[in-house]
Parts: sequence; structure tokens; C-alpha cells
Amino acid sequence: MKYRQLGQTDLNVSEVGFGAWTVSTNWWGKITEQEGINLLVRAYDLGINFIDTADTYSNGYGEEIVAKALKDQRHDIVIATKFGYDIYSPFERIGHEERPQKWTPEFIKYACEQSLKRLETDYIDLYQLHNPRIDTIEKDEVFEVLNELVKEGKIRHYGVALGPDIGWFEEGE
Repeated sequence: MKYRQLGQTDLNVSEVGFGAWTVSTNWWGKITEQEGINLLVRAYDLGINFIDTADTYSNGYGEEIVAKALKDQRHDIVIATKFGYDIYSPFERIGHEERPQKWTPEFIKYACEQSLKRLETDYIDLYQLHNPRIDTIEKDEVFEVLNELVKEGKIRHYGVALGPDIGWFEEGE
């Protein structure tokens, strides 16, 4: 496996990552928990150390399965997880409909604490805003709270994860 530095961070990640979305949702076919764990362990055994997940993947299960599979390798892997969708309020999803998003400092701190619990770790390597709109990125309070989380040692780095179909091109014009 080849590795490279992630941006300007101190994170050294495998050039191939593992997206836990594939083993934590049924969008890619039905996968049992044990099959998902086996796939994550096999990926690690092959040298993949970059694991991407999100709190919204099956309401936290995407983070839980990473912990179940790789908890003993925590210091050898780089965990990237995402936040911003409100998985804590009632919501009846229709198809692939997006959940409401929440970007208050209180929500960001709460979401981080919940992710830490589900991942069974005391820090997150890369904590990413999940599909934020431009008005969110322009809010200083979002990045102030992320800087606080870095100072507290709960996250090492933060960034933005953009999905393919949220209208970014149109919004940027």
C-alpha cells in the first residue's frame, strides 16, 4: 500500500481509503454486521489505514461498526467522520431524502461527543462538515467551535466533505 500526507496535516493516510457507508447502509446491498466487520479488518490487513464514516450513516451505525472492527488498531488508523445532519430529532426519510442540518455550536459539540462514544475513542483524526451550504461555511461560530474541539484534543483536524449532488456548482455561480 502507498501512503501520503493528507493536505497540510500530520496525517499519513493510505492512498486507498475505506468508506464505511458501504458496510453500514443498505444502499449497496444487504451486508451483515459480521460481513462488514470482516471487510474492514481485511482492508486494514491489506494496509488501508484511512477509514471514512459519518454519524448519519444508519443513525450512527457507520461509526459503531468501525469501532467494532478496528478498536484495537485505533492508533494505527486514521478515522474521518462527518457531522451536520440532525440524526437526533425525529425524521421520516423518504427514499434518499436528506435530513435537516444543524450548525449551532451546541449541536456541533453534542454531535462530536456522540461520535466519540460510538467510535469508542477519545479523539477523531478528521472531523468534517457534511455537505454544508455556503452560508454555513461563512459562519465564524462554526469554525470557532471546531478550533475549541481541537484545543480540547477531541479532534485533530477539521475539514469539509461535499457530496456529488447538492447544487454546489449552481450555488457558487
